[in-house]
Amino acid sequence: YGYHTYDSIVKVKNTDLYDLASVTKILAGTLAFMKLYELYVIDLNERVSEYLPFLKRSNKKKSSFKQVLSHSSGWIPYIAHQNLIRKKNGKFKTGTLKIKKSKRYPTQISDSLFLFKNYPKKIMRRIRKTDIKTVGEYLYSGLWFFLVPELTKQLSGLSFESFLKFHFYDPLKLQRLSFVPTRSFLKSEIVPTEFDDHFREGLVQGWVHDEAAALMGGINGNAGLFANANSIAPLLELLLNEGSYNGKLLLKPETVKLFTQRAYPESTNRRGLGFDKPSISEDEDPYPSNLASPSSFGHSGFTGTFVWVDPTEDCFIIFLSNRVYPTRKQRALYKLGIRGKLLDYALQN
Repeated sequence: YGYHTYDSIVKVKNTDLYDLASVTKILAGTLAFMKLYELYVIDLNERVSEYLPFLKRSNKKKSSFKQVLSHSSGWIPYIAHQNLIRKKNGKFKTGTLKIKKSKRYPTQISDSLFLFKNYPKKIMRRIRKTDIKTVGEYLYSGLWFFLVPELTKQLSGLSFESFLKFHFYDPLKLQRLSFVPTRSFLKSEIVPTEFDDHFREGLVQGWVHDEAAALMGGINGNAGLFANANSIAPLLELLLNEGSYNGKLLLKPETVKLFTQRAYPESTNRRGLGFDKPSISEDEDPYPSNLASPSSFGHSGFTGTFVWVDPTEDCFIIFLSNRVYPTRKQRALYKLGIRGKLLDYALQN
């Protein structure tokens, strides 16, 4: 529906790719961890630091997998790394970004910027040093999802992207789902997100919108996936069918049930393990919609994306948009409640 931008020149096609933003958290970060949980028999009550030793001497040494996955670990929401890369004169600090590719700056993260090879390690150190708020209280945080690729590499020996391709994306034949899509697709096939006047200083198209994910090289458990609806649908069908797709068992039914139910049903925290769940308080507006059943689960993304699965109604919905175009100040999608209304429409029909 519609056009890539408000100039109404390029019509949207069903094959177009959108930046999924935080929907990546469930279709990459959580999905990878669910498979690691099965393969390596991880106890969710174990400390994350037992698997990621660099956290052992930090204030996060006691955080459990169950806590970080349910956003109840007290970890802060986010680090604005993009505010830490420039000098007072506006130039990039040494060991951050350059406008020319080299051995020290090998990774392209925008049309004209290349990332210092060791910068992702600096992000890991920053995460390690961040404050912790009240443990046990719900506080949405993306920081854990930056650590999933490292955990995946340590346990499986595979890169995060290779692990996901081997266990999920290739078996499901997802042809238009990708990290760093400019490696495989034309810019004209990718819907632009935002005119970034602070960090990348230009139109962001084909590069992950999330700044922190960009500074990790674009391949991350927090954000970074691009896809069209047809390539997301098999992943949601897999979850709807409790781990099976076209007769293939990719996850155990008990794993899917465990991760998609509320992690702490006795608390006021509505979250599952990685997955978002419907609101439970009568004092707040129904989320994600009036009709979503308690068994349903999904996630939304900053770019306006939204996926939701409702096992009770045996259905799912995929909504892709470039809400942040031309800037993230565009909030009509929220104010009009578009995603919730679409979900209710699907559930009624």
